[in-house]
Amino acid sequence: MKKSKVNYKILTIIILNSFILISSKLAFSNNNLFVIKGNKFTDTNAIVSLLDEIPKTIDKQYSNDIIKILNDSNLFSDVSVNVEDNKFIIIVKEFPNIDNFYFDNNERLKDEDLLLITSQLDFTNLNNKSLNLFINETKNLYETFGYNNVIIEYREKLYQDTNTADLYFDIKEGKITKINKIIITGNSIVTSQDIREIIQSKTKSFRNIFANNNYKPPQIERDEFIVSNYYKNIGFLDVMISTKIEYLDNSKVNIYFDIIEGYKYTLSSIKISDENKILPKYTQDKIYTIIDDSKSNDNTFSIKKIQELKNNISSLIINEGIDFFEINTLDTLNNKNIDIIFQIRRIDPRYTKQINIVGNNRTFDYVIRRELDIVEGDAIYENQIQNIRNKLISLNLFESVIVKEDIINNSTSNLIIEVNEKQTGIFNAGVSLGTIDGFSIVTGLRERNFYGTGRSLEILLNTSEDKNQFKLITSDRLSYEYDANINYSLNFKQDDFSKTSSYKLDTLSAGTGISYRLNKNLKHNIDLAYVLKDYNVTDSSTVSNSILTSSGTNMSYILENALIYSSLNPGFISKKGNYLNYNNVIETPTGSKNGFIKNTITFKKYHNYNKNIFGLQTKLGNMFSLNNDDILTDDKFSLGGRWLRGFDSYGVGPRNSRTSYVGGNNIAAAKLDYSYELSNQSNFPIFLNIFNDYGLVWENNTRPTHSDNNLRSSAGFGIKYYSPIGPIGFIWGFPLMEEEYDIKRMFLFSIGNID
Repeated sequence: MKKSKVNYKILTIIILNSFILISSKLAFSNNNLFVIKGNKFTDTNAIVSLLDEIPKTIDKQYSNDIIKILNDSNLFSDVSVNVEDNKFIIIVKEFPNIDNFYFDNNERLKDEDLLLITSQLDFTNLNNKSLNLFINETKNLYETFGYNNVIIEYREKLYQDTNTADLYFDIKEGKITKINKIIITGNSIVTSQDIREIIQSKTKSFRNIFANNNYKPPQIERDEFIVSNYYKNIGFLDVMISTKIEYLDNSKVNIYFDIIEGYKYTLSSIKISDENKILPKYTQDKIYTIIDDSKSNDNTFSIKKIQELKNNISSLIINEGIDFFEINTLDTLNNKNIDIIFQIRRIDPRYTKQINIVGNNRTFDYVIRRELDIVEGDAIYENQIQNIRNKLISLNLFESVIVKEDIINNSTSNLIIEVNEKQTGIFNAGVSLGTIDGFSIVTGLRERNFYGTGRSLEILLNTSEDKNQFKLITSDRLSYEYDANINYSLNFKQDDFSKTSSYKLDTLSAGTGISYRLNKNLKHNIDLAYVLKDYNVTDSSTVSNSILTSSGTNMSYILENALIYSSLNPGFISKKGNYLNYNNVIETPTGSKNGFIKNTITFKKYHNYNKNIFGLQTKLGNMFSLNNDDILTDDKFSLGGRWLRGFDSYGVGPRNSRTSYVGGNNIAAAKLDYSYELSNQSNFPIFLNIFNDYGLVWENNTRPTHSDNNLRSSAGFGIKYYSPIGPIGFIWGFPLMEEEYDIKRMFLFSIGNID
């Protein structure tokens, strides 16, 4: 038996004494009106203080009012009132105070969870109202976890001498109710599959065996809102969503979503109204340019689109140097056509007296305040509150952020920032298995709010047959506007290239870098690192000359620039959009024989038509030495494996003999992919993939045994499954253009990395 013991007797005494202190004067003046009987533990003055609204006239008509007031106090199980000798004679019977709560058979909810409910409800004595509220709140909480058949029974043990009680609850949790089917009817504009993708309620399937299909009534309400909001943002403002639950048994339900889509509304016109003539003509022209751009693609009315447009206009006006204004949205309906007027008018400024931050139990105040573009004494202007919220949400430290004004008068207000902190520590452990990389174990720890400073700390451990790595990264935010961060890293790695290139390599590096966003899609990273490399030759007869002459410890500085453009769709599956990465690496020859400049361009393009995905990936690279010496093999380009399927990793390119890969100074590769989504749900999709790859690596200063400029090609097919345990890939590749010394691998299998 699990038990929890909480004593509320002292708390009750404190509360009653507070009543006495607060209302002692009033109670004294009214004592001649009331005679209290039956109260053994509740102070008479505390009871009298509850009756301060009763007129000072003795009239029997007020008896019912007295009874109601005392019953509502939840202190008494029975109250009666008589009038005698020009006084109200009040007889009460007190509820027992609860000394202890005991809980049995609760597994999903712990005792601490249940005791928290009692404290939130102020459940301190044995009254029916609090008891029923506790049972209902407990059942509601169980429902959020999928337990919909909870039975709660109770009994009390009374102690007459102290008028206290122990309360025992027996909680029969029952089985979790599962969703068997989700049936969607009435929809023609939006497909049932699209609706199933956006709602939170899920069903299990062969492909989605790890889905959480618990039936949660509060989640159904959220699903109704989600679907309704989706329709309204594509113009169907009158959409009606109703749900019906069909209970198959105590553990299974079918959920029916019945949708009445209604009519589609179009956006007829958008105008602005400048009541106070605060906007110059050129500012109005800019606003109408924004409006025209928003209407250029689609005239469908969307609540989301209108709000985004309003925010953009507000930001433009602020950038024009106009601070104190507000924008009201007026809409006019004309036969399914909606006209919008943004009414812009000047307002008097309000100045901030105090900025109060609450809810940050862990995060230091300065982490929040440094994101604010306002201090005490500054004026609060349009869009500022939303900007503050956006900045704080972008920190990814808070579940929710509420920013509001506490208006003191027409010119002064306090700014209140309420945050609800989220769990910021994440521990990851994973396994990767494949024919290319072999078996590896990856563990990582990431804390996004290290000791409440807002600083991110990440630790990564990676071990496999050919590689061991320890990596420590910490980053700190520099700017919200530019999404700028400064990073510090320490990295130790052991690579075993003895099978492919006849040497082993230990690398220790320490560096710092800055990343920032130039616009929505364009990002720039710049990193500087101090690097120590220790080369251990395993076969001097086949290893490259550059490795042989550099055997031992080498030191260098590396400067890396990366310019990244991405318009790829969000998520882990690339279906549409473009990606371009220009990477420049400069390694100094200081303390080492090799220094180089290396440039790489990677381009990806995806086009999605229905369930057909067409993909193009290209990679171009060139590098040259800064000191007319050969570049070390681990720095050179390699080809094979995922970039040239059908060939082994390091299977194509310059090599000494057939066993030792020495790399090339140039690379050119292209991948053509066609993928078709076989599954009918998007959480864990399955794709059929057909591909055709091209590539070559060439030019090596050491004149290796095999060094040619001939193009290689392959084609094949595969299955990609984005499972709950990670992506799984099966790939069959067949060389079309090859050389006799190439190393082929016509089957690839991978868990964890399939791209």
